[in-house]
Amino acid sequence: MATVNKQSLREAFDALKGEFERLCASGKMAADSHALFQTMLMLFEVLRVVFMEKRTPKNSTNSSKPSSQTPKDDTATTHPGANSKGNQHNGIRCANTRTVETVHASPVTQCETCGEDLSKTPCQKFERRTRIDIIFEKVVTHVDAEIRQCPQCRIRNKGPFPADIAGPVQYGPGIRGYVMNLLIAQMISLKRVQQ
Repeated sequence: MATVNKQSLREAFDALKGEFERLCASGKMAADSHALFQTMLMLFEVLRVVFMEKRTPKNSTNSSKPSSQTPKDDTATTHPGANSKGNQHNGIRCANTRTVETVHASPVTQCETCGEDLSKTPCQKFERRTRIDIIFEKVVTHVDAEIRQCPQCRIRNKGPFPADIAGPVQYGPGIRGYVMNLLIAQMISLKRVQQ
């Protein structure tokens, strides 16, 4: 029987993820299966990060070692205001929270009706769809689809949106995975998760 270690699990997970992406690219997965597998892969990724990649140095607060046998933590007294009472709010956001916001353009290159080349036709306006997701940070992705009018047949054409952004605003697989974690692993009631 083959031995299982961190490296072999990483390689097996990466191979599984690659096979999933290959099946999705070739169009052999239904939309509901795609969403389910994407959520499962997200949960596996979270579990891998939490249980396998975690490197916490042991000290007297998180292990059974007494404080006399652990190195002294000098960071607690080196910063100003370490001995003051209570937390002082300085108006600056926490360093470990951030929002990454990107905008991608979805170009329309030819008329859907007559096939006329629209690459030199000016864009009249954009229609935006937005996906909000959490991957240990808030990630907001905007996709702006160009809308151009064909000079030959006067039909307005719109650039394609990605298949996983079906509506004007939706949540990504990270939030879906987080909700699955709350329902299954944390056993929180459906009503509480909805709140």
